[in-house]
Amino acid sequence: MVVEKSEWLYQNNETDTARYILGERSENMVACIGVNPSTARPNALDNTLRSVKRISKFNGFDGWVMYNVYPQRATDPNQLHRQINQNLQLENENNIAQSIRELGIDTIWVAFGDLIEAREYLPECLIRLYTQLKPLNLKWKIIGEPTQKGHPKHPLYKPTQSPFIDFDMGKYIIERLKPMTF
Repeated sequence: MVVEKSEWLYQNNETDTARYILGERSENMVACIGVNPSTARPNALDNTLRSVKRISKFNGFDGWVMYNVYPQRATDPNQLHRQINQNLQLENENNIAQSIRELGIDTIWVAFGDLIEAREYLPECLIRLYTQLKPLNLKWKIIGEPTQKGHPKHPLYKPTQSPFIDFDMGKYIIERLKPMTF
């Protein structure tokens, strides 16, 4: 189901248990990738998405779109499915890739922190998503230094003046995520 209200971008499943896309359309957009969506929707952003919006604006983007490694709605990543729902994940990957192409996005901000470790399947989901997006030659960014565990920092509680830093996503996949998938 796709709902576009003026500048809002929003795509969820029929039961609203999964969200694939939420953002505000503009000519100059950045995409942010988190772990999983919470309860946010158009005109009702949660604290994380308010942070995404303000940090994106500080970095020169007048629009943003939020994607997630896994699309299941949960206020706590520890409430995610114990086992991956492959159909849900495949739909998520395809929706993200199509959206990035259609919106002409060239900058991806990865921002999930150590939450990527909440479920064993999450690193593999991110690797699959990266593999699908790699041919698009995107610019990958993070804010601040990675966490102590080596993951891109989550935007919640980060200052508005958090500059984007270039991030070698391929290196991160090989050095940090691949060892977690075995």
